[in-house]
Amino acid sequence: MMYPMYIDGAWYSGDGKHVKDVISPATGETIGTIPTGTREDADRAVRAAHRAAPSLAAMTVFERAELCQRIADAIAANKEELAKVLSMEHGKPYHTEALGEVEACITSFREAAEQIKWMNSEIIPLRDPNKRAFAYRRPRGVYGVITPWNFPIGCASAYYLAPGLAAGNTIVWIPAPSTAAVASRFMRCLEEAGVPKGYVNLVIGEGAVVGDAVVVHELTSAVAFTGSTPTGNTIASRAKAKPCLLELGGNGPSIVLADADLEKASDALIRGSFANAGQICTSTERVLVHEAVADKLAELLKAKTAAVTLGDPFDPGTTMGPVHNRIVAEKVVAQVEDAVRKGAKVIAGGNIQADRPTALYVEPTVVDHVSVDALINTDETFGPVIPLIRFQDESELPSLIASSPYRLSAAIFSDNVGRAMSMAEELNFGFVHVNEAGNYWETQIPAGGTSGSPSGYGRSGGKWSIEEMSEIRTVIVTLSGEGNR
Repeated sequence: MMYPMYIDGAWYSGDGKHVKDVISPATGETIGTIPTGTREDADRAVRAAHRAAPSLAAMTVFERAELCQRIADAIAANKEELAKVLSMEHGKPYHTEALGEVEACITSFREAAEQIKWMNSEIIPLRDPNKRAFAYRRPRGVYGVITPWNFPIGCASAYYLAPGLAAGNTIVWIPAPSTAAVASRFMRCLEEAGVPKGYVNLVIGEGAVVGDAVVVHELTSAVAFTGSTPTGNTIASRAKAKPCLLELGGNGPSIVLADADLEKASDALIRGSFANAGQICTSTERVLVHEAVADKLAELLKAKTAAVTLGDPFDPGTTMGPVHNRIVAEKVVAQVEDAVRKGAKVIAGGNIQADRPTALYVEPTVVDHVSVDALINTDETFGPVIPLIRFQDESELPSLIASSPYRLSAAIFSDNVGRAMSMAEELNFGFVHVNEAGNYWETQIPAGGTSGSPSGYGRSGGKWSIEEMSEIRTVIVTLSGEGNR
């Protein structure tokens, strides 16, 4: 089955010569093909979005809200089919994760429909009594949106597509090639919803080709990207002066203090590390645990990791699927081996299961006594691993936190909520959880890295995405004649 691009309201399979197989990470089987687009395809999409931009911008917020609601209805009508394609192509469990991601898409469009209706413009007080200043929120124009494979339709919807359309932007969407099939299937929902041509265009291809072509295009007004820090830096450089909304790498600490409720903390750390097979930028990537409770926490994590069921994504009993690609699998193994060489001990998992259809079934893993210089502490792992880094005194925390540069999300576990709140307010991260996993998120919560860190710029989610994907236009009116005062 071919999963085509969608440009200017029409399905397009490229020149027929450049196609790529879609391979299931769970079975290794080919489930379809996608076209590999060119810079010319990207150019056509940007120009289509540019032609359509005035029409979308001219809609009232209520008309755009209705458009978003129709899209949500179409996604809901296709929920099971979308989740099926998502699970086959990505590898995440159908019952426990894929259906939930589709539900998040529905929620995102419904919430954007409501949020845009209540984002008021402002009247600015002036010293001159004969003038009035109005600040209107206006769309930026054509948005180039480049999305990752870990939440191929959830991230795209919540961060960019729903708020971008609600704000009045036309969009050229470049999905990750390895999850472009579900993106193509998703676009059929927009077609069913009657989204006018040119409003959202899907271009499939390699980021260095079609993504770059969209970023540098003279008619692209702004760029949004979620993905790795190196790619984000390249995009920001290539975009030059265009506004960029960037959510990049994460490796935030989960800090377990001596007074933490270890049962609740261990449950949260399991969720935070093994949801989506650890392939979340806000996953529990490293745990800084007080020595006084470290042994007990390690015991609990070992026991609870044994209850995580790695298996076929379509088996109702599966709670964790394979990782998405070979790069992730090899990185997890390499980082665990590096940690062991530096003195760490694997207490659960640590292997790729050999009796599976592919070499992507990485076991849920817990590694104790991890040294500060281990790669699993300093670098983003993006896989199903819980590394425990022990500390003797809280005075060690600043240097431990600083051992990895990412500043996306963090978590603190303590029974003293007031103390944890004070610590959370001091931590230099985009968002901080208290007594909850670092990857907990709802679609209306602003997410993003701290300025100046490798974790990106701007805030995504809910009304914050709408604000980022729009700009203020100020109109100053001079009242003529005494009678107008």
